[in-house]
Amino acid sequence: MSRLHHLLTLTTGAVLVAAGMVAVGPGAAQAATGTAAAQSPSAAVQPSGTVTAPTTGRYWSTTPTRVFSGTVGTERKVVRVAGRSGVPADATAVVLSVEVSAPTASGSVRVTPAGSDPTVTTQQFRARQAVTGLTTVALARGGVQVSTSAGSAKTALVVSGYYATGAGSTFTPLDTTRVTTATGVGGKAVRVPIAGRAGVPADATAVVATLGVTAATADAAVRITPAGKDASVATQSFRKGTPIAGAAVVGLSGGAAQVSVSKGRATVSVDVSGYYSRSTTGSVFVPVTPSRVTTTTVSSTPRAVRVTGISGVPGTAAAVVATAALSATTTNASLRLAPAGGKPTSASLVYRRGQPLATATTVRAVGSTLDRRVLAKVDSGSAKLTVDVTGYFLDGRSGSGIGADISWPQCTTPTAKWPSDQAFGVVGVNDGLASGTNPCLAQQLVWAAGSRGGTTQPRTQLYVNTANPGKAFKDDPSLPRTTWPTANVDPDGEPVAVPARYGICGGGTAGLTSLACSYVYGWNRAHDDVHDRGVPAGAAYRWWLDAETDGSWQTDQNLNRATLEGMTDLFRSTGGSVGLYSSPGEWKQLFGTVPTSSQLVRLPTWKAVGPTTLSAAQAACSTGAFTSAGRTEMVQYVAGGFDRIVSCV
Repeated sequence: MSRLHHLLTLTTGAVLVAAGMVAVGPGAAQAATGTAAAQSPSAAVQPSGTVTAPTTGRYWSTTPTRVFSGTVGTERKVVRVAGRSGVPADATAVVLSVEVSAPTASGSVRVTPAGSDPTVTTQQFRARQAVTGLTTVALARGGVQVSTSAGSAKTALVVSGYYATGAGSTFTPLDTTRVTTATGVGGKAVRVPIAGRAGVPADATAVVATLGVTAATADAAVRITPAGKDASVATQSFRKGTPIAGAAVVGLSGGAAQVSVSKGRATVSVDVSGYYSRSTTGSVFVPVTPSRVTTTTVSSTPRAVRVTGISGVPGTAAAVVATAALSATTTNASLRLAPAGGKPTSASLVYRRGQPLATATTVRAVGSTLDRRVLAKVDSGSAKLTVDVTGYFLDGRSGSGIGADISWPQCTTPTAKWPSDQAFGVVGVNDGLASGTNPCLAQQLVWAAGSRGGTTQPRTQLYVNTANPGKAFKDDPSLPRTTWPTANVDPDGEPVAVPARYGICGGGTAGLTSLACSYVYGWNRAHDDVHDRGVPAGAAYRWWLDAETDGSWQTDQNLNRATLEGMTDLFRSTGGSVGLYSSPGEWKQLFGTVPTSSQLVRLPTWKAVGPTTLSAAQAACSTGAFTSAGRTEMVQYVAGGFDRIVSCV
């Protein structure tokens, strides 16, 4: 869908055509063609200038309750969760324990939002192997769906918490720390004080923990529940004499949890990697459609795995929620995960040679504002590791970690409906024409200045419409030519230093298709943008040149490039920097291959990809720039009725 079509469908009665010089620009996209709520972090943030965490995406613990039990096969089975078992109808995601028994074939179980079926792993198993694991999954139409990759298995889903809007708990990630080792657990529950230890405050409502089990005297299951509540559901199944480790999210009662085993005796350790509390400055959860962020081989040397800026996770995420799955294990060992820069000392998963297994993990993401990573290693040997992200946490200060752009089409939209979570803002200077002015530019510059930051992008940037109407004037002599130059001078009568290779701009019909006049036309439009549109003087902005086929252009690509070169040189003369905005197809049609002699060849690319997901926009960061020596610095996509922007650098 072209940008002009977006504009026409949303600005009833607007007159868009003048002298064939239509150019609409990034801010024109307002179509209600956004991604699903689970993909859009804009639903989980507050207006700029606050540090209070939003209410959406806060956590509530529930008494562990089974919401599904039955045989599951390769055909997807939808399970309604919202509105049942203490989960409200408006819940956005749930924490589930997934119990698998008597699988008929080796494979994996997948629990995903209803209606989606990405090829990700929730839990792996061998034929006839019983496993239990945790997952956090977005709700779609109030439900999830479950299936196996092969064969069938008895499967149960137990809900122990959910995320929704309201006065729930926010999350604070921690470096994983052991809070207790309970020796000889068996037959009865053992109280485990947690609040006040390992960085967990006294008012914590729940914790993210890893349970480790050793020295088991029988095949059984370990349970962790709030103190005094002995729900008869498994947290993790284990075999006699076989050590295991698995994730849990458990509510606290009186600052404590309790652990028990269903049969025999065992030693149980509890490691905490984060906590929930009523704090208003913690992080909130944003679920995504499960997506694989890496497939790699890990060994005893820690490997850094990138988890932000890809697969729908913004660079400002404080922590990620994921499933780590191992296969091709060469020894009996443990998988250890930790924030980048830390020491992966706690076992996230214990496995045996040749055993495929998976575990949920919530781990703090550490690194730059785009490329945040976690460390992964195994104790010995090697294993194939896949990491599938199911969501992430954002704190109240970071906003969405994603930019936005607006312009004159949003002048009629109430400011309260403009994006308020943007990391940076790009504002259109013109009104859809290269020779026009955005009537609410000043107000939108204030909006951009209030951006949250958190990326390497300047918080306020500008874009300008571009065109080269020389051919339109030549084809229709009746059109007024007041904007077309007839000499190497700017609107103030000052000389323009046209590159010698382009010669002198002259009048008459020949001048309408000359390289010199095309250059001066671009210089003059940029001169007007700097001096006559209301852009505050003295600031060195990043100016993006919006080049689209909806504008009026020459058929000769050399003439079109000359116009952008003139604009580039003027903006640079004011101390600003310049970038190129377009879609790949439009750029190729209008400008072709930029020669190395052109000042455009090293300019950064801002690429438009249209209505899509955050994940797809992030993937477009790795695609080629418009010029051979440039790089793709930003990608624009349409979501929630507005243009959103991924920073690629």
